[in-house]
Amino acid sequence: MVDMTPLEETVRSIEAQTGWDGAPRLFALVETGELLRAQPELAGQLGLSPDDALTAVDQGDLEDGDIGALLPGIVWPSSVAGVALAMVRVTLPPEVEEEIPAEGDAVAWAMAHPRHEELRIVAGALRDGSRHAVLRIRSHEEELLSAADLVPDVTEALAQTLLPEEG
Repeated sequence: MVDMTPLEETVRSIEAQTGWDGAPRLFALVETGELLRAQPELAGQLGLSPDDALTAVDQGDLEDGDIGALLPGIVWPSSVAGVALAMVRVTLPPEVEEEIPAEGDAVAWAMAHPRHEELRIVAGALRDGSRHAVLRIRSHEEELLSAADLVPDVTEALAQTLLPEEG
């Protein structure tokens, strides 16, 4: 069995707990050892172990709109080692793009299209530059794609939220 990085383990764990319905969710990734030193009572409450490298702290639902516009406004304190985003997206084959109506709800139209695919994506980035993402296609739920460069635009946008604020 191939050893996984702590980030890969964490994004896989988030993906395994994420459903197909619901808004995108943002997670602060914190070093478990630091979290348990600061709040030891969480070990029992959350079932955490000092052996866990990272703990994903759910920040709640995001507005299901333009995530690319939302992420640049997010800044994390230095106690956050990384960030992860879980979302479901709908995709269509390129030859169908011309059929997308200019007016109305394009997402609803895409969901109703017989050739649509739903993708569940969990992407993460750490302050040390590490990045990883997993992707599951609903029509092939038994398969999980996993790579550092799977969704580079998303992991780059997440990494940008970890940069120190310019003052």
